Amino acid sequence: MALTKIVKNGITADAVDATKIADDAISEEHLDVTAITGNAELSAQADDNDVLLVFDTSAGTIKKIQKSNVALAVPTFTSVSPTSLLTGDGTGNHTIVVTGTKFDASATFKIRTDGGTDIDMDSVTRNSATQLTGVVAKSTSGITNANEPFDIVITNGSGLTTVATNQLNVDAQPVYVTAAGTLGTVSGGSAISTIDIVAADPESTGNVTFEFQSGSLPGGLSSTTVNENGVSKFRITGTPTNPTANTTTNFVLRAADAASNVTSRAFSITVNRTFTSTSFTSSGTFAVPSGTTSLSQVLVVAGGGGGGDRHAGGGGGGGLVFMPCYPVTPGGTITVTVGCGGGGGVAGQLSPSGRGVGGQDSVFAASPSPGKHPTGDVLTAKGGGYGTPGSTGGPGGSGGGGGHSVNSGGSATQPTQPGDSGAYGFGFAGGASIGQPGIQGGAGAGGGGAGAVGGQSCAPTNIGGQGGIGKAYTIADGTSPVYYAGGGGGSDHGPSGAQAGGGGEGGQGGGADGLSVSNAAPFNGPNTGTANRGGGGGGGTRSCTANNGGAGGKGIVIVRY
Repeated sequence: MALTKIVKNGITADAVDATKIADDAISEEHLDVTAITGNAELSAQADDNDVLLVFDTSAGTIKKIQKSNVALAVPTFTSVSPTSLLTGDGTGNHTIVVTGTKFDASATFKIRTDGGTDIDMDSVTRNSATQLTGVVAKSTSGITNANEPFDIVITNGSGLTTVATNQLNVDAQPVYVTAAGTLGTVSGGSAISTIDIVAADPESTGNVTFEFQSGSLPGGLSSTTVNENGVSKFRITGTPTNPTANTTTNFVLRAADAASNVTSRAFSITVNRTFTSTSFTSSGTFAVPSGTTSLSQVLVVAGGGGGGDRHAGGGGGGGLVFMPCYPVTPGGTITVTVGCGGGGGVAGQLSPSGRGVGGQDSVFAASPSPGKHPTGDVLTAKGGGYGTPGSTGGPGGSGGGGGHSVNSGGSATQPTQPGDSGAYGFGFAGGASIGQPGIQGGAGAGGGGAGAVGGQSCAPTNIGGQGGIGKAYTIADGTSPVYYAGGGGGSDHGPSGAQAGGGGEGGQGGGADGLSVSNAAPFNGPNTGTANRGGGGGGGTRSCTANNGGAGGKGIVIVRY
């Protein structure tokens, strides 16, 4: 058959269609790749309704399909919550919830700073195909308001990513300048120095307001807010109520900025109990303050015993009772009796005229005392024992010293008193005199004190015995220790001073020195026990009326509450 020439423009458009081409007439090797690559490339991300061509292996044909139905889906972003991260004090975590669509099983997200730095979440949970929840520590570097706004970068497991720009800000909460914890310790009943708790809004110079989240200030203190120089101060002033015991008050303060961002911080203030001391140097009445159910301390000291004359022993210190936590009835009154010191022995006389006189008792809460609690005892301090010449010292709260020759000291009766008077009572026996033949019969011994036995006289030197030491307490002012109820020193012995050894020193706590026959300082008087210390009188000599036995010192009662 003859061939007919066909020119290029001899075939009209659409002249060749599927009916003109036999099945399998065109194979892959006869297709020009430019049939695909020669088409314009889509530079933008394909829309969900764009159409793609795929080969359906089950049908053996090429088919079209919408991009939204292709498994390699690009995730979409809808929203983020919160849109503003609260920094607080930098502790704890941020929790960020991202919503959208097409989140596959391995989907995750991160945030990107305004400068392009990526910050990973500490953990991301895929809640569903439409929600992701991320957690990141507030202390993570870069999460500051200086790096806002932040982008949300969502990535599927396929690697397909969506970036939602400028979605997240950091709205810093007020920042406390004042550290959490104790704001100090103050004294009850005394005006405090101003205490300021300082906070500021790091994003502006706006004012910060304060409120109690829990707790309150100690009673007597008040607060106000002071705004100055871009910072706000929660200012605490006032005079705290004096508590019955040292008390720590805790409270949590919440600071809020103009955007209602808040930060809480815990503080405390300790108010120490301030004690008041009332001293009775003579008998009277103590009024129990309203609200007071227990006295911190009570000190009861009896009058000291008088020293004997004529080479005699010193008087014993007054009996002493020191009791803490004494129960009382608020608003009531308590009777207080302060005992006087005993007189000294008559000059130049032996016993009985030459011996001293025992001190008087001091008593706290004897009837009538409506302020005395039923569980509290009457506190009785026994008067100090007398010193004697040539015989045994007298018994008392603390015993008197034995007289010259060989004589024992008086016994101490305070520790054997019933109830709290004995349980909290102190007193010691007087010292014994020790004579020696040919040495004028020996000197007088020292009276006992609240803290120790009276000293023995010394043979053959004829030195008088020292008074027993008293007991020291800070009850008067809460700071300075003061000794009470020391024993009186014994006098020496010797004719015209030839064999005089010197008087015994009085015991610390108001005990007087014993005198000396030599009449030489410091044993030449006065030998009277210290008033309101309950000290024993010093022993006297027979030399002259001026140097008779010394009187005991008056007692005292001190109440601290």
